Amino acid sequence: REQARAAQQVLKSLDIKPSGIVHSQLDRARDTAAILNEILDLPMYEDPDLAELFAGDWEGVPYIECKDAFIDYDTPPGGEDFQSFITRIRRGVKKALDSYEGMPLIVTHGGVMRAFGGMYGLKVPAVFQNCRLCEFQPAPERAPFPWDVYSYDGEPEIKRVKDHTY
Repeated sequence: REQARAAQQVLKSLDIKPSGIVHSQLDRARDTAAILNEILDLPMYEDPDLAELFAGDWEGVPYIECKDAFIDYDTPPGGEDFQSFITRIRRGVKKALDSYEGMPLIVTHGGVMRAFGGMYGLKVPAVFQNCRLCEFQPAPERAPFPWDVYSYDGEPEIKRVKDHTY
């Protein structure tokens, strides 16, 4: 919650504000979206397609115990395989982008950010910083990943920086 309140300052600094908020149905994304929306007052929509990977038998298991398997894209027993996850995330991102005339704010999870890279055949880190705002600018000339990605650092002042995660 403190991280989401700190991220409010980044949102206040944006020249172009989001036109709506889309979040997964999982509590941590919903709660983060609600905190961010305290300063934006935008329509919010819940989309289960933007949820974290369904971990099947690994649900509730401490991350440290299954971390290596997640890093290697192993399918959790009784869970969702990575290709199905990517297909679901692609559908959720497309719905979010098609639902707004302007730029949506998508509040989601680190695994979703990883799957977004996976859509383009990129191996991205297994762990992402919580409440980090990433801006994706279309860059069709950049194949296979047709985006420029920027992040916002807030200390000591808010700066937009090129993000080299992708």
